[in-house]
Amino acid sequence: MRRNKIAILPEVNNCGGDLSKKWFVYYSYRDPRNGKMKRFKAYQGLHKIKDFEGRTEAAIQLKNEYAAKLKNGWNPFMDDESAIYEDQLQYKNISRIYGKMKMANKTVSYYSSKFIAQKKTESELEPETISTYTSKLRIFSLWLDKNSMGNYDITVVDNLIVLQFFDYLINDRQLAGNSIKKYRQLLQDMFEFARKSGSIITNPVYDIPNCKRINDQSPRPIAEFDIQDLKNAIKKEDPQLWLAISFEYYCFLRPGKELRLLRIGEIDFTRGVIDVEQLRAKTNLERFPTIPLVFLKELREVYQLQDYPRDYYVFGKNGKPGPQELGKNNMRTRFRNIRKKLRMPDGYKYYSWKHTGNGRAADAGISMKALQDQNGHTSIQTTEIYMRHKIGRVSTEIRDKFPEL
Repeated sequence: MRRNKIAILPEVNNCGGDLSKKWFVYYSYRDPRNGKMKRFKAYQGLHKIKDFEGRTEAAIQLKNEYAAKLKNGWNPFMDDESAIYEDQLQYKNISRIYGKMKMANKTVSYYSSKFIAQKKTESELEPETISTYTSKLRIFSLWLDKNSMGNYDITVVDNLIVLQFFDYLINDRQLAGNSIKKYRQLLQDMFEFARKSGSIITNPVYDIPNCKRINDQSPRPIAEFDIQDLKNAIKKEDPQLWLAISFEYYCFLRPGKELRLLRIGEIDFTRGVIDVEQLRAKTNLERFPTIPLVFLKELREVYQLQDYPRDYYVFGKNGKPGPQELGKNNMRTRFRNIRKKLRMPDGYKYYSWKHTGNGRAADAGISMKALQDQNGHTSIQTTEIYMRHKIGRVSTEIRDKFPEL
C-alpha cells in the first residue's frame, strides 16, 4: 500500500541573496481535513538582520529548529480540534519517531494555545503581557520537544517532569528568582486551566525550588558627571530623542504607551499639564503630570509643538510629529547606540531618565506628595518604595565633603 507523505522538511528561501527582501523558511504539511499539502512560511524577524552572513546563519538555524520540531511530532495543525492525523511518514528519521498521531493526544502545546486564546479575551491584559505568556509557554514546549516529550499527552506530564524543567531554568539558563516565580505562576495557571477542563486530576506544578539569584539589569539613574556629556551628544545628534528624554525627565512619562503614543492634543500648552489617559497609564488611572515652566517654554518656543495638528503623535517619523507613531523599540535603540558610542555604563537605559528626574527633584527639596502625583502612584508609600529601590539614598555629606585621597 502506497504511503502518503505527511510532511516536507523545511528549506530556506533567501530571495537570491537580496537583503532588501524578506527571507523565509518554508515547509509543507498535509492537511488531514482535505488530504492536500499546505505550505507554511516562517520569517521570525530574519529581515531585521542586515548582513548576508548573519541572516544566512539565522535562516539555517530557523530551518533546523522547524526540522527538529517536525521530526519530534510537532505539526502546524496541532491546535485544530478537527484535525485527525492518520498518515504515516515516508521520510528517513521521521517514520521511526512516530507512526500515527490522533486527535485524542492533547499535548502541553495544545493546552498552551487554548490557554493563551482564553487570555486574549480578557480585556485587562495588555498585548505585551500576552506576548510574554506566549513566549514562556513556548519555551516550555520546546524544552519538552528537545527531551522527546513534546508528543506526550498532558496527563503524562507529572511533577517530576515539571521539576526537571525548572532545574533547566535555574541551573542551565541561570534565570533570576523573579523570573522563576513568573514561570511557576504561569505554568500553574496553564495546568489549572487544563484541570478545570477535566483533562487532568491534579496540577503538577508544586514544590518548585526557591531561587534567590538576582540578575539586576534594571535602569539606573544617570550619574551627575555623565548627564551633561549625554545631553550634549544627544541634542546634537538626535533632537527628537532629547525631546523624548525631556518628557521622561520633567514629566515622569513612562517610555511605553504613555510617551510613545502621546498626541499633541493631550498637551495643554496654556496650563502646562499633560493628559495621560487611563488606557495608556501604567496604573490604569488617568493622571495629569505638570510640565515645569522651563520645559513648557522649550516645547512652545524651540519645538513649537502647538503648531502641529492635535491628532498628530508627538513622536512621529522623520524626527517630527506625525500621523504615525514610532515603533516601540525605536527610541530605546537610538539611546543605546549613543550610550555605547560614549562608552557609558550599560546600566544607563532609555528609562533611566525618569529615575534621574525623580532623584534630582527629591534632592531639590520637592515634596514626596508632589512626586507621588507626578509619577501617578496610588499612594505615598508606593512613591517611597520606588525612590528607595530605583533611586537609592545618597548622603550629600559623604558625596560632597569626603576628603580626597
